[in-house]
Amino acid sequence: MSSSDSHPLVSVVVPVYNSEKYICRCLDSILGQTYPNIEVICVDDGSSDDSAAILDRYSVQDPARVIVVHQVNAGAAAARNNGVALACGKYLTFADNDDWLDADFVGELLEAALSSGADVVCSGYRRPDESGKIVLEAKPRPDDEWGPYVAEAAWAKLYRTDFIRDNHIEFLSTNILEDLYFSLPAVELANKVEVIRYCGYNWFWNTQSVSNTNQRTSEGLQFEQTLDALLSLMGEKGISFTPILLHYFVRLVAWFLLFTRKGDGWSTSHNNLQHYIGWLDMNVPSWRNDSYAKPAHPTGDAMANRLAVFLFAKHPKVFAAALKCYGLIG
Repeated sequence: MSSSDSHPLVSVVVPVYNSEKYICRCLDSILGQTYPNIEVICVDDGSSDDSAAILDRYSVQDPARVIVVHQVNAGAAAARNNGVALACGKYLTFADNDDWLDADFVGELLEAALSSGADVVCSGYRRPDESGKIVLEAKPRPDDEWGPYVAEAAWAKLYRTDFIRDNHIEFLSTNILEDLYFSLPAVELANKVEVIRYCGYNWFWNTQSVSNTNQRTSEGLQFEQTLDALLSLMGEKGISFTPILLHYFVRLVAWFLLFTRKGDGWSTSHNNLQHYIGWLDMNVPSWRNDSYAKPAHPTGDAMANRLAVFLFAKHPKVFAAALKCYGLIG
C-alpha cells in the first residue's frame, strides 16, 4: 500500500449542543490520539452557552485538524448528517460531546479495518461516572452472537466513508434511538463487519441527564416512529428479518417498557405493554417464536437483558408482573 493507503485520514464527527462543561475533554481526547492523521468535524447545533466560542478557539489553534460548522438548532441527527457530508476521511467515526476516547481508540479500530478490509469495525464501551468510577463496561468478542450489536449507538465503531455514502446511510430525526437508523443498516449492509475485543470509548454517565433519571416517561418520546422508520428502511434496502434481527426488535420493545416504567406509572406502562405487543403482532408476527429469547442467548448480551426478553417473548404474564413490581424498586 502507498503511504496514504496505509495511513488514511480518519474523520471524527462531533455534534455539539450546550456542552461547555465537557466539550474540551472530548476534543482533547480526539486531538490527543496516538494515530495522528485525523480531522475533527464539530457541528455546533445552535448552542446557547459558550460551546460555539470554545469550538472556534480550537479551530484557530489547530486549523489543519479542527473543522467547525455552526447551524441553527436542528437536533443531533441533522448535526451528524451534516458532519458526515463534510468528512474528507477514508474512514469516519463519531463521538458525543460529553464523551471521550482512549488515546489508542482510532489506531486500534483503524488497524482492524485495514487488516480485515471491513466496511464496519465494532468495538466496546465503558460508562464512567463523574467521579471516574466505571458503572458498566461492555467489551464484545468476535465469536459472540451479539457482538456487532453490543454498542447500539453509532459511536464505538469505525466506518468506511464511501460505504456509508454509497448506501445513503444517515441518522433519523427522532428524539429516541435515532442512532439505530444509522448503525443497524450499516452493520446489516456491510460486506464485512469486524468485531474486536477492545474497549476505548467512554460513554459518560451524566447523572444530570434526563435519560439517567428514574422519571423518564414515554410521553413525547417518538419510539414507535423510530420503530416504523427502521422497519420501512429495512424494506427499502432489502434487509430481511434474520433471527438475530427479529430478536433485536423484541429486545428494543422490552427495553423501552422497562426504561419508561418508573416515570410512567403502572397504568400507562401497562397500556404501553399492550400497545407494543399489538405493534409486534402486526409488524413482526413471528416475534413470539424468537429463537434467541433464551436465558443463555444471545451470547455477548448481558444476563439481565436476556432474562427480560425471555420473559417478554415467552412468558408475557410473568413479564407484566415483573414490570409492575419494577416500578416499586428503587
